[in-house]
Amino acid sequence: MKAPLEPPIALEGALSHSPSFGFLGTEKECQSFYFFQQKTAPQLSEFFGGDFWERLLLQAALYEPSIRHAILALGSLHAKFDQENDLIMQTNTDRWTNGYSWSYYGKAISILVGALSQKSKQAIDVCLICSILFACIEAMQSSYGSAITHIQSGMKVLCEVKYNERIRRHQHDVLRVSEVPYAPIKLLEEMFMRLDHQITQMVSGQKRKIPTIFSALFKARDSLISHWHVTSYSRSDILDPTSEILPTIPQVGTWQDKYSSILARWSSAYDVYLDIRGDNLTNAKRKGTATLRILKELGATAMMVTRTVIYDERKWDVFCPIFHNVVSLADDIVELDLKSAAEMPLYCVDMALVRPLFEVTCRCRDPIIRRRAILILRKCGRTEGEWNAVATSKVAQRVLNIEEAGLQNIKRCEDVPGWARISNISAAFDPINQRVTLTYSRLRREHDLTRQTTEEVTEMVAYDNS
Repeated sequence: MKAPLEPPIALEGALSHSPSFGFLGTEKECQSFYFFQQKTAPQLSEFFGGDFWERLLLQAALYEPSIRHAILALGSLHAKFDQENDLIMQTNTDRWTNGYSWSYYGKAISILVGALSQKSKQAIDVCLICSILFACIEAMQSSYGSAITHIQSGMKVLCEVKYNERIRRHQHDVLRVSEVPYAPIKLLEEMFMRLDHQITQMVSGQKRKIPTIFSALFKARDSLISHWHVTSYSRSDILDPTSEILPTIPQVGTWQDKYSSILARWSSAYDVYLDIRGDNLTNAKRKGTATLRILKELGATAMMVTRTVIYDERKWDVFCPIFHNVVSLADDIVELDLKSAAEMPLYCVDMALVRPLFEVTCRCRDPIIRRRAILILRKCGRTEGEWNAVATSKVAQRVLNIEEAGLQNIKRCEDVPGWARISNISAAFDPINQRVTLTYSRLRREHDLTRQTTEEVTEMVAYDNS
């Protein structure tokens, strides 16, 4: 067995003795690991708690390749910034000038995604720890949009974890549960909450300009997500989620004006990028551009709704052209998936298609657009987080059936009257027990004034295509 290397002589003055347990690797890997242990972990501990960074994470790195490679990427990146006297914030150099960091970051993602594609092969805690590390890597480069995406992905996994009282352990429909987790779920929840708050403060504390043209697709994605995340925080301060009445003046109008300006500038820069690069994009990047368009379109609907009463579902009718665009973009992504069966995503952490299409089926009453969205869900074969596309298509079909029951000759949105429409729709999936709970509000009769909340539990046997 190869003996563990001691810290390189060049770092001996800055670093303390090697860790009590040995780290096997090349000289460059040992440099990065020791730097992470002695410099990066203590600095991060000041913000996010010490036990995780200085003990639990280092132990996990000895056994989990994805975590180990992520630590090497983060340690080497931090060391490079330290040498340049530009700690944490990197604003004047291009992304990933350190090819070594990029290489190990890519390997960490590849290992994790490869395990995720083999259902039930990866552990919950490993996925969550990797999401934390990936977010820190992106934040260290000031790529806050990508950092936020990793945080949100981890939070979605946490939301999908269920605790089984009978066997007294956590469960997940896709990921396995470690017999002895590297970190308890409670601690990981706290880590994500702290990290989300810290990243949001970093973003909101800077004036992040939108360029006239994006130089790369990832920069367009980073810009859209980071701006939306910050404006969503400010919006949540304005709107009271427990109230049925939403304010219209002056705060909401100010928020809408601000985000409308941001969205217009982002769209302009993105359109220029597509005009110049659009003909030379790979299939993977074509799917990426379509996904960004979906995010932008749905963000526009959230920004433009000026309803005064939550239950006025007719306010969504003006967005039919946007819903049509979302469905067409989703169809394009699925067609690109089908061209290469080897690249068909079995499981994705990001919400690219399934949840957006479900939102369309709940808000759009155009019979053609709605049924087309359901058809795409049935055929795309995706599972994004807990959202299995086939199961979601059945829930969407149930929503359609509820609203159109007893109606005749539905050819446009206006043919579904306001009293027949349901609102506050949510779907809670329980893959372990093969069922989904659909919750919604609706009027009992045409002239009722008060909506009643209804909860339906539907069996989804094996989430099949029947």
